[in-house]
Amino acid sequence: MKRTYSHKRTQRRGRAATDSSEGSSLPESSIRQRKRQKIEVEVVVPGPSPGHGISEDVDSDEKQECTGRSFQVSRATSQVTARRTQLPAHVPSSEVQVTYLSRTPSHSQESYTAPVTPSPKSLTRSDTLPVVSADQVAHSPSPKKPARDLSELFDFSLATNNKASAKRKKPTSIAKRMLGRSRTESSIGSASASSSLENIGALAAPPDLGPVKLAKTRSDEIIDLTAGSASSSRSHSVSPSKSQSLDDISSPIAGARPSLVPTSIRTYAGKSRSFLVALPAAQYGSLSRNNSNSQSVLADEDNVYINSQEDDFEIRESYTDLRTRWGVDDSEDDPRPSSPLHASPGDKSKRKGKGKQPDVHAEPLPNGMLNDLKSITELRSKGESRRFLDEVGYLFEGLDANGAIGVRRASALEIVTKLCDADFARRAKAADFLGRAWEVFREAGAGNGDKVLDTTLIFYAALVAQDSRDLQDIASKSDFASALYRMLAILERENDPLWLISCGLSDAELRKAGISKAEKTSLAILHSVIRKKSGLLEEWDIISNRLLISHALTGLPSSSNISTHLSSLLRSLTTELKPIPSRVSAFTSGLPLFPSPSSSSYMDIPSLVHVDHCLQLLDSYLLGRWTDSGAENSHDTRRLNAQREDGLGEKLMALCVACDVQSRDAQRQEQHHLVYRCLESAFRVLINLTHDDLPWCQAVLDADFALVTIVRLVIMSQRQRGRVLVKREDEQLDAPDDTEETASSLDRLCLALGLLTNLVQVSHEAKDATRNTLLGFACSGKRACMLSCSCVSRVSALECLVLVYLQHCKSEHELDPVVRGHMAVLFGLLMKDNPDNQRVVLQSLPGSSDRKKLKSLVEHAREFTLFYVEFTKKVSAAVSQPQLDDEGGEPDAESGIVSGIDESVERVLRDAHGETVAREVISFLEVLEQEKH
Repeated sequence: MKRTYSHKRTQRRGRAATDSSEGSSLPESSIRQRKRQKIEVEVVVPGPSPGHGISEDVDSDEKQECTGRSFQVSRATSQVTARRTQLPAHVPSSEVQVTYLSRTPSHSQESYTAPVTPSPKSLTRSDTLPVVSADQVAHSPSPKKPARDLSELFDFSLATNNKASAKRKKPTSIAKRMLGRSRTESSIGSASASSSLENIGALAAPPDLGPVKLAKTRSDEIIDLTAGSASSSRSHSVSPSKSQSLDDISSPIAGARPSLVPTSIRTYAGKSRSFLVALPAAQYGSLSRNNSNSQSVLADEDNVYINSQEDDFEIRESYTDLRTRWGVDDSEDDPRPSSPLHASPGDKSKRKGKGKQPDVHAEPLPNGMLNDLKSITELRSKGESRRFLDEVGYLFEGLDANGAIGVRRASALEIVTKLCDADFARRAKAADFLGRAWEVFREAGAGNGDKVLDTTLIFYAALVAQDSRDLQDIASKSDFASALYRMLAILERENDPLWLISCGLSDAELRKAGISKAEKTSLAILHSVIRKKSGLLEEWDIISNRLLISHALTGLPSSSNISTHLSSLLRSLTTELKPIPSRVSAFTSGLPLFPSPSSSSYMDIPSLVHVDHCLQLLDSYLLGRWTDSGAENSHDTRRLNAQREDGLGEKLMALCVACDVQSRDAQRQEQHHLVYRCLESAFRVLINLTHDDLPWCQAVLDADFALVTIVRLVIMSQRQRGRVLVKREDEQLDAPDDTEETASSLDRLCLALGLLTNLVQVSHEAKDATRNTLLGFACSGKRACMLSCSCVSRVSALECLVLVYLQHCKSEHELDPVVRGHMAVLFGLLMKDNPDNQRVVLQSLPGSSDRKKLKSLVEHAREFTLFYVEFTKKVSAAVSQPQLDDEGGEPDAESGIVSGIDESVERVLRDAHGETVAREVISFLEVLEQEKH
């Protein structure tokens, strides 16, 4: 039989012809011409008799050499190995003659006892080729062109110790083209299962097994190659019909073939770059048990296959598992290490029983669950800063000064929105993002007149002011304070963007104020972020640019403020206080004190929070805490004098009245602490302005309601404090809210007494005005009594002060001696050089004689003076300690005074003028006591 096979794309063609028993070839004209050279294979199957069509002229040595070799052709589409089986005993090895004429041999379907005349056979495909001698090729029909010498094509060097490896053969052009589809050539021989079984076929065969049969079979799965008997060698296929026995060639075993383990270049996936997942050796062994025909193969394969793909079978830990095992993400701020999961072995030997309490170990938490807020140092050490700056780099690019104004506004808005997130703000601090962002804002034009960019910059400053350290760092390296004061100086209610948005002005009204529709959209978004995400302000606070600026400035260290900024501060303060006197007058006539924010009332509503911030800044300036600019001290004094002439004193007293009204409004209970804080700030500023300054005292007294307001606040503060003390005694509780309320009431009481003391100490007019001022001690501050009391039971303000003094004399609270001592000094000042006041005070004091009354005043005044002197000495000593803690000091064990007070406070405390005044009052009372004898 003669069969041809051509390889052109995927088309396969076969031709069969009938030969004579002598093995004659077909005529040359019957061979079809082809473009590429092909090789024809003629397979002669022996008949029943040894003489049919078998040539015995072939040299036995050549047959031994040819049959002693095994060959293997690797193709790109499949890799197949041959199975070794023994020949039947009745078929000698010399009866097999194969002519090497085809690249791919044919598949015979004849049995060993078939007749001489062959019958047509179906074509099958096999990649295993037998080897024949040159004489056998000469007797077979030849193609049109002589066949190439392929003797060196399968020239393998045999290893003597069965351990040498053969050199890897370079793929042919067809195979290389097929391999190119998978983008790798090294993975074919090592990654696939069929290739691994080829390597198994290259293992050393056991010696002295005699002739074996090399059977050519076709299998769609795996073809096993083992050395042994025919009963133990089987092939695996999809169906038994697909695996058929072909012509057998028997020869003795020449020797073991060297192992063909491929040596590929190491890649990211190990020694192969397969897209399949390599199975571990344990699973591979379990799979091999399912195939009964491959058990012996896998037993011989373990060493070669597993070693060649060791990297593929290695299951590496993920980065998350490694970080968990080594504690990379464990925070340095964790208060305790993680508890062990299991008890130590030594615990097992201890006593057992019901009485033993079982050990309970806390289950470890995942990374970041114990303490997510890591320190800035820890974040920097882990590279968080660099990654964070890479993430937010696009925001800085959007703030390029040459970019479109819309892009700059959007980028600025996104930055402040992200800073409202606590985690983002923490990472921004660790990466030094805040200082860089301020510079980028300024370079983008923020603070130069654009309403959206200016508002965003102001909001950014308020966010940074939440941390005093960050604020101080930015203020020391940039124009932070100067830029904010410059914007504050030009802002008023009618041109404040956020204030107008808060009051709900229409588009037409906003257009009149210079705000376009596009700017309104951005400002509305910014307003929503401030209200809902920032947490800077209370729900009832009216958001404004002025409020955000003053909020940021109050967080600055006092030394960061320069005296040249005073003019901007005074302008903003007086502008904010301007509508308050008229609103107080409107309140006494029956109108609301402050109307609700609207497009018609936005000009009549002050921002008490902004006023409080401005008063705090002014108070720090009056205490001398600001940085002196040098030659402009006289200019600062002139500015204050100008404001005094414009009625700043009267406006501040009107503010006190408004705060008093707001503090008694039951519907604004949640705003009382804000009102009290603003009232206390106003008192402090007035005390500093009127301290030994007659013009300022006169400016305050120019307000007709000044003394009525001061005395009423003294009475109301004492009444509120007494009510809280009685409640505490009845309930036997010391609630934190009650303690805070008591302290606040005492502060307002002392501040009001201090302001009144300054007035009567300098101005004789104040002494007479105090005696002539009438109000009811039980007056609740009705609307009609705000500016002047109209109660029927009204008495002189001096008598009201005496009643407050008597209440403190009866009380045993630890701070009552300070209050009654202060009031004793105040009575001495009121009676000095004023006989009318002496008569009213002595008549109001309890006692059998004036001498006893005066003696009691002297004792209380002396007690207060000693306390004042001792207090100033301890505070001065605490301030002058060289070893003060840089972070602000700790309370003194003896006096409870907090050390770390700045130099301005030290200068005030060391002022001996207060002590001198107190001693003069004591001397006056002693002289008056002697006169009453």
